Amino acid sequence: MTAVGPVSLETVFDVENGKLSQPVSLFVQKNRTTLGNVLSEDEIVPKHRMTIAEGLHPLFTSMRWFGLYCGRPSGDTGDDTHKKSRKWKAYRIYAAAVVTLLWINAVRMFTLFTSNDKFGFILFNKLIMLIWFIQVAISQTAFYAASFSGRLEVVLRQPLEDSCAKHARKFSSIWTVVAWSLIVVGLSFFIYGLFFDDSISDMMITPFQIHITISNTIIPRIVALIIIVYSLSTYIFSQTITFVLAMILSHQFKTVIKNLRSRLDNPQRRVSDLDIETLRQKHQEISNNVDYVDDCLMFSNAAAFCCQLSTFIIILYTLIFYHSFMTDPVMISSYVFWLLALSFGLTLTAAGGITVHHYVSIFSVSVLILLIIA
Repeated sequence: MTAVGPVSLETVFDVENGKLSQPVSLFVQKNRTTLGNVLSEDEIVPKHRMTIAEGLHPLFTSMRWFGLYCGRPSGDTGDDTHKKSRKWKAYRIYAAAVVTLLWINAVRMFTLFTSNDKFGFILFNKLIMLIWFIQVAISQTAFYAASFSGRLEVVLRQPLEDSCAKHARKFSSIWTVVAWSLIVVGLSFFIYGLFFDDSISDMMITPFQIHITISNTIIPRIVALIIIVYSLSTYIFSQTITFVLAMILSHQFKTVIKNLRSRLDNPQRRVSDLDIETLRQKHQEISNNVDYVDDCLMFSNAAAFCCQLSTFIIILYTLIFYHSFMTDPVMISSYVFWLLALSFGLTLTAAGGITVHHYVSIFSVSVLILLIIA
């Protein structure tokens, strides 16, 4: 996701008290005026607006289960807030434990290599595992840092426009089903390799059977399976939520552009200074949200793109030049699945940033046209 570089909103992080004051939403306020200074009935009567976090509830619920997200408690006072604070601390400890586990696992994967390794099929498989586990460790860390600092929460507490809120829950539910489907299919291939293919399972339970030989490997295999479950969830959900957030922010940019074009298309082609300033402030607000997300998740996005691209190249090279080593139909299907999964992941990572940048560019061109006309 590309940063737009806006003027930052006045967001204050109170680390000592664990409180967070979020930026003021410029378009969702009580008794506000809309474009043209016309008050609508919905604006006269205050009502609850769906936030981004509420719209993406199915996704964030799944992410909580794997320690990928631990939302900060609200800044209200009372017993309810105290319970929320304790619950958040429990989620935070759980998320920190998962981050530690994944980094220990990433370091463990370096024990895959021995002095007898030669250029070929086995070495490529070891490289694939090492790169993939490093990627998920970086992504888990990026999301933990974003949740712990509260910067991600600033974006998630922003209210959704009515046109976007209607489809947000359905959109996130569909992507949650897609994410869980990929996790189930990927986990089934890992289970087969871990318990029914000795050559692959020895790599997954390293350093056992590679540097340390043991007679019973059932416990290391179970531990490896637990790590794989967390790694798969991080790999899938981190890219899914980044893409979904990019689509929501792009929709908000699109709404601003639509409002701007409607002003340009009027017969008189005259736009008041208030309308221009309102559109500019709304664009700045969305740009700030893009900047927050980019600051939080840029390491996750960078790792996802670089690691997936290198892994994709290695797997494709292996399928082309070492297909004779693949005699098991299930393992062949596994390679094909991961090739498609990596392609899908690269598409999500690239599409989010390209889409946001596209709408930012359209707005800039539209403003330039507006200034020329004025």
